[in-house]
Amino acid sequence: MNIRIKRAMIAAGITAAMTLPLSGQASDGTITFTGAVTASTCTLNVNGSGAANATVALPTVDTSALTNAATKTAAAGTFFNIAVSACVAATDIGAPAAAPTTVQIYFEAGPNVDQATGGLINTVAGSNVEVNLYNASGATIVGTQIKPGTNVHQPVAQTIGAEGTQWFYAGYSTAGAAAAATAGAVSTSVTYSLIYQ
Repeated sequence: MNIRIKRAMIAAGITAAMTLPLSGQASDGTITFTGAVTASTCTLNVNGSGAANATVALPTVDTSALTNAATKTAAAGTFFNIAVSACVAATDIGAPAAAPTTVQIYFEAGPNVDQATGGLINTVAGSNVEVNLYNASGATIVGTQIKPGTNVHQPVAQTIGAEGTQWFYAGYSTAGAAAAATAGAVSTSVTYSLIYQ
């Protein structure tokens, strides 16, 4: 047989083999995701600003308050709140479920979230600090740390139709840098969404 014919046959065989499905790759299971996007809406009001976006000013603290003498040091912060009102529960078109009955504030993961500590990374160079978010009882008692992007201590859901104000606390922490704070500016941010159930 001519060598050119042999080469053509080999090339044709390889091409045919490449077009066949890879039957040797068996799957072990299937995960199906279901959900819905709702037309439900709420009015959000951060710290009485009348808007869903706001800036919360933290106090100026001395570096001596953030020495990282322990595993981490936390110091000083500010209480703030998010009021959720005027929620309208809509039935989703084509969805078998009824209209949602509760709404929850959910702090999202993002580029400013330290995945190891749950703190918010300072976007300004220097100072070696993060900002931690906590649940709070009113404007006086600091509760558990919220870890954005996870289900760890996210705020509790509230009933749709009932107005509610949820309190939080934002404070400095050296957990991310694992070192004493140095002098410098601090600026960071976190996004949040409403989850309807």
